[in-house]
Amino acid sequence: VTLTCHIGSGRHWQYYWFKDSKPLSEAQWRKEYNISKVAESHRGVYSCNGTQSTEPRYSETSDAVTLTVSGEAVVSIQPGDQVFIGETVTLRCDIQGGGVSNWQYSWFKDGSSTPVSNEQQYRIGPVTESHRGKYTCSGTERGTSRYSLTSDAVTLTVSEKPKPELTSSHKGAALIGNPVVLYCKLDQSAGWRFYWSKHTQSPENETKTETHSYTISSVSVSDGGQYWCRAGRGTPVYYTHYSDALWINVTGDFMISSPLTFKSFIKAVWELQIKPAV
Repeated sequence: VTLTCHIGSGRHWQYYWFKDSKPLSEAQWRKEYNISKVAESHRGVYSCNGTQSTEPRYSETSDAVTLTVSGEAVVSIQPGDQVFIGETVTLRCDIQGGGVSNWQYSWFKDGSSTPVSNEQQYRIGPVTESHRGKYTCSGTERGTSRYSLTSDAVTLTVSEKPKPELTSSHKGAALIGNPVVLYCKLDQSAGWRFYWSKHTQSPENETKTETHSYTISSVSVSDGGQYWCRAGRGTPVYYTHYSDALWINVTGDFMISSPLTFKSFIKAVWELQIKPAV
C-alpha cells in the first residue's frame, strides 16, 4: 500500500504524516509512505501536511484517509515451490474472510513495493533463474481504501532440468518367466508421471505410468535390451532429461519350464546312472 501526500504548489516541502492523530515517525519527511506488508496494526486514520524548508510556509492538513484491513491472503503454487528452468509455474492468491468478492490483486517479489502482476493467478513460464525469490500477494477492494492482510512469503526455488536414475530389481541377468521391476528415481518435488522407452528414445512409443516403477510380470527373451525413463508434469507437459540407458539381459539357463520336464530330466539321469557297463 502506498499513501502519497500531494501539496498543490511550491517546492522544497517537508512532509509530516499522522496516524490516528499521532505523528507517524517512520513516514516523516517523505512524500510517499509505503507499507510493503500490510498487517492488522496498519488499520487506522491517516493524514499529512507539509512545511516549506526555504520559507516559513505551511500547508493545511489533508483530509483523513481510513485504511481498513480485513481478510487474509494465502498463496498456493502449482506444480510446487521447487521448479525447473523451462517449466511453467502458477501462483494463486486467495483472500479468506473479509466478506469482499471484488478484490484487485497485487503480487510482489523480494519485498519490492512495485507489483509484478495484478492478476489473481500469476503465471510464469518459461521459468528462468531470474524468477527465483520470495513472493507475497495482497488484495484491495476496488474503489475503496480497504485492504487485505499481506500473505506470508513463499520462496520459489529454480533448479536445472533434472535427470532421473534408472535401476532394476535384478543385478544380473533375468531368468525367463521371472518378474523384473524397473525404477525411475527422481529426488525432486512431487506431481510427476513416468515415461518408459525400450530400444530407442522414442516419445511416440513410450509407456506411461503414474508411479516411478515399471513391472514386467513374466520376462521373455523379447523383453531384453536397452531401456530409458524420464518424468513429466504439468500442462503442457514439462519433461526431465532421459535417464542413462539400462541393459536388461534375459537368459533361459537352468530354467525348468514345468514339473513334467523336471521329472523327465531326473528319470533320464537316473537311468544313465544305473545302466550296466558294456
